[in-house]
This record gives sequence, structure tokens and C-alpha cells, in this order.
Amino acid sequence: MDDGAPARVALIAHCLLNQNAKVEGGAQRPGRWEPVIDLLRARGYLIRQMPCPELAFGGARRFWGVREQFDTPLYRRHCRRLAELVAAIVEHHAARGDDLVLIGVDSSPTMGVDFTPSAPHWAGKPDIGEDDSTLVRGDGIFLGELRAVLEERGLPMPRATGIRHWFADYDPDEERRRLEELLR
Repeated sequence: MDDGAPARVALIAHCLLNQNAKVEGGAQRPGRWEPVIDLLRARGYLIRQMPCPELAFGGARRFWGVREQFDTPLYRRHCRRLAELVAAIVEHHAARGDDLVLIGVDSSPTMGVDFTPSAPHWAGKPDIGEDDSTLVRGDGIFLGELRAVLEERGLPMPRATGIRHWFADYDPDEERRRLEELLR
């Protein structure tokens, strides 16, 4: 595959290749998120799966959460270690002149690109009843750490978007348009 020509490379959130990495009940598909993966393959992108910080930190039986619950010094250090690994991949591909994009999940407290869930009052017993969190503008914890590591290394953040399949008003056509614009 390595003929020296620049490649098109997509760094994607772990759960887009493995929906079963999400919290229990969070998978929208039995395996991969086909709308993204199929489009990337059709456009000739190499797919690089980023690690799932939440799965690595809290395990498969973790509860779902919001940004305020994950925004702790310990979790940031965990995300920073994983971001260093992803930054090394970015550095390799950037040195080759490859075209890099990043696809996160805009409803994740960790992998959100443009939106992340927030509920400053969530704490204590994990019985919140009805989900009253809101989506707010901003990076998830991991994406913020990755952005900082890349800046420290003098590397640009890849063009990025987040998949919004958990949004109440999810529109697959709008998402495909955003993805196609990203993959220009």
C-alpha cells in the first residue's frame, strides 16, 4: 500500500468500528456504524481506529455520563496518555503529507468534536431518572487533550466532525452532507 504517494487517512472514534464498546444499551448497530465506514471505504480512506478512553478507564459495565463527571485530573491524565499515542500516528501521517480527518461522536463526554453532553448537577447514585443532560458546544475530554498534545508537537489538528446519531433530531442526510464536506 505504501507507494510513497500521500494517503487519505481517517482517525475514527473506537465505537464507530465497534458499537459494542459503548455503554450498555448505547449501540445503535450490532457492529460498526456503516454510514461512516462505508463512505470512508468508498472514498479510499485508510481507517485508523482511535482508542476508547471511556472503555479503557471504566470497563464494559460503566455508566453513561456527562462531561462534568469525566472532567477530573485522573481522567485527563488517562486521556493525555492515549492522546500521545494518537498524536504519534498523526505525526507519522503528517510527515508523509497524508490527508488526515478525524471523526468523533458528538454526544460523547470524551469523543465529542463540536458537542458534548453536560449536566452540572449529576452526581451521587447513578439513578438520574429521565436524561436531563444538554448538548453544549465544545470538545470532549479526549479531543481536548489530543488538540493540546498536537499543539505541543507543532502539529495541526486534523479536519474533524462528530457523528450525531444520538441527537434527538438526528438527520442522516445532514450527517452525510457534513461527512462529504469533510472528505472533500
